[in-house]
Amino acid sequence: MLAGLVSPSRGAVLVAGRRLERLSPRQRRAYRRDVASFVGQSAAEGLLPHLSVREQLPADGRAAKLLVDLAIDECADELPPALSGGEQARAALAVALARRLPLLICDEPTAELDDASARRVVEALRQAARTGTAVVVATHDETVVGAADLVLRLEAGRVAAGGERGETRPRRRHGSHGPPLLVGRAIDKRFGRLQAVASADLELPAGAFGAILGRSGSGKSTLLSILAGWQSPDRGDVRVEPDAADPSVLPWHRLAYLPQRFGLMPELSVRENVELPAWLAAAADGDWVETLLRMLGLAEFADRVPPETSIGQQQRTAVARALAVKPALLVADEPTAHQDAGWREKTLDVLEAAAEQGTTLLVATHEPAIAARATRLWQMHAGRLSAVE
Repeated sequence: MLAGLVSPSRGAVLVAGRRLERLSPRQRRAYRRDVASFVGQSAAEGLLPHLSVREQLPADGRAAKLLVDLAIDECADELPPALSGGEQARAALAVALARRLPLLICDEPTAELDDASARRVVEALRQAARTGTAVVVATHDETVVGAADLVLRLEAGRVAAGGERGETRPRRRHGSHGPPLLVGRAIDKRFGRLQAVASADLELPAGAFGAILGRSGSGKSTLLSILAGWQSPDRGDVRVEPDAADPSVLPWHRLAYLPQRFGLMPELSVRENVELPAWLAAAADGDWVETLLRMLGLAEFADRVPPETSIGQQQRTAVARALAVKPALLVADEPTAHQDAGWREKTLDVLEAAAEQGTTLLVATHEPAIAARATRLWQMHAGRLSAVE
């Protein structure tokens, strides 16, 4: 509503002397052009895919400084589709900040960022506020909350007094020393001048909870996509044991992949999205689906279509869908990036419950809370993977 994209059913929205609910479509466009910049959760939608990041910014010193401050100067000449989710988020913020409008509205600007990148974003927002821009942020990140001048906590659409902070409960499952289930050898992947993955070796035993920890843009998502069979390496080999199968040909019950962008079917309900792989595999288990919906807080939204739910609920729907056929291996890219602390822990509990029933987990993350639960841990930096003992 503040961004002029949705009108209230009742009530008033007043920004810079304008009653937004009274504006005509033409006046709303003028408002979005002259008053309010909006950075949504799907940052790529706010970027032009056929122009580089630098080409979407004014050619002045302030824009160049934004690229450095947000640590995207080294990838500024790349097209947005070639960037990681975190780099896209920072690029979209740079474009919005460069407009220098009176109001900046950001929806979960640090959701896909590691701590260092998140701190850069918070400082950029604070700097914008210091120079006269009103900044409004929707977030579950307590670092962002701590930097705010005014905090409103929402519960079921209502402003609530106070509010409890979630609790992180690191706990490690017993490690697995069984036979390897996922094996990657000497994996290389390059996009133009960017070496996204360099000679990566990985071996994940059956029954393990593996985590690849790294900053945004370190190559985690590319490596996971290759391990899941969605991309081919330039060099190297990936096999899923015990039959040395190529991951790209495996069915859902052998290998499930949870990408950062979810891939939900917008015309199907939440429940139908979760049931979809079971339908395709002719392995429907209604009781398990209902259990997943309940454990992930989706039961009351199950008959809605995904666009009518929050990004966090959509992400949990994707988690439930991935687990619907109890896969032997689940490869998940930032599976809790859009969750507040409470739902992050509950989502991890569901993943661990699946592991206890036989699903091997491999997760890419920038969140130490997830890494703390892993039985196998790797660190990724600039495309290079190293094991952490």
